Amino acid sequence: MSKNHKPFVTVAAATVLAGTAVVTVQTTSGQAAPAAVARPVVEADRPVFQLPFKCDTKAYFGTAGSHAPAQDIYRNPFNDTAGEEVVASAPGTVNFSGWDSGGGWVVQIDHGKGWFTTQIHLAKEQLIKQGAKVNRGQVIGLASDTGSKSGGINHVHYEQAYDVDGDGQVQWGGPNNERQTVTFDGIRYEDTTGQEIFVTSANCRASGPSRGIGVFRPSAKAWFAPGRTLRQSWGEKDDQPLVGDWNGDGEPGLAIFRPSAQTWYTPGSTWMKNWGNPGDLAVGGDFNGDGKDEPAVFRPSTKTWYTPGKVLKANWGEPKDVPFAGDFDGDGKDEIGVYRPSTNTWYTPGKVLKANWGRSGDKPVIGDFNGDGKDEIGMFRASTKSWYTPGRIMRQDWGEAGDLPIAGL
Repeated sequence: MSKNHKPFVTVAAATVLAGTAVVTVQTTSGQAAPAAVARPVVEADRPVFQLPFKCDTKAYFGTAGSHAPAQDIYRNPFNDTAGEEVVASAPGTVNFSGWDSGGGWVVQIDHGKGWFTTQIHLAKEQLIKQGAKVNRGQVIGLASDTGSKSGGINHVHYEQAYDVDGDGQVQWGGPNNERQTVTFDGIRYEDTTGQEIFVTSANCRASGPSRGIGVFRPSAKAWFAPGRTLRQSWGEKDDQPLVGDWNGDGEPGLAIFRPSAQTWYTPGSTWMKNWGNPGDLAVGGDFNGDGKDEPAVFRPSTKTWYTPGKVLKANWGEPKDVPFAGDFDGDGKDEIGVYRPSTNTWYTPGKVLKANWGRSGDKPVIGDFNGDGKDEIGMFRASTKSWYTPGRIMRQDWGEAGDLPIAGL
């Protein structure tokens, strides 16, 4: 039996955490897993894992004894846990989905570059199939109490692990050298033994390049998302920032277009040279549905849109339009669009997305801000440090004058 779905652990002891059972565990055989030649854990490759509950869901988690570093996750209030949708913490491929007598229904996801997550004690209903590719925030199952080791308590036993022996899978369910300290939204939870950690899920981006807001601050040559610095000492004053899944791994990547040099960069490398003209305005999107974003430009002087080697659209747009791209119908392909400041109107070819929305100086930003799998228009208003989508304030008091907004983090 391959190690990623070995039999679940036996119960060694049980304690009580806020009125719910939390078990400490040992391996089925009662012995440590066989020693293997370990490779170092590459933290730089760890995805930005999110809580495996949907956006804005209130939850709490904790662990006890040898249960660590795994976490038992519950809804807040606890009585809402049963049947709660469990979602992918990051993009990946389901490498195991099935039954284990101790763990019940189990889903394990390979997130690439050695990193895995395992979700245990799920319900049979809505269980995702083995081999399926998943986006961050995609439903993979429902919280339940299946398996003999759940203690009859509805919860999600959750693990993050790294393939230290390089065999393409990870151990789960008991103490081993592959399970790692859990991180959610970039925060490490080193030791939650006997604790209740109350959180609100930031797993708000269901698909593609539209996950979270951020800014490139040219004055500081720095990139920020709320609460964290993405990158420092990279970018120049007149660079145009982009975020996209440039290699199809499901993870966002930063990029810049430098019109003065007709050059495109990603951190640490030159991506493309001698493409694009001074005066071009850069956008990025998956225009052919192949799962990878590609660079594009709108050339106001000719009202023409290009990707490398191809004309996307001719004779569409006006010289002072602000270009963007997004998947507004959820079909997996991005389409071009423009915001026209002179009329405060948002367009895609042949369609008005939104009329009479926006103010002078607003900067468009596009993202799946409600997690429904479709992109929405949004804007950053530097004068009030506020972020908006139609009818809703996304965030207030964040950002500075001169910041260039981005989404997809």
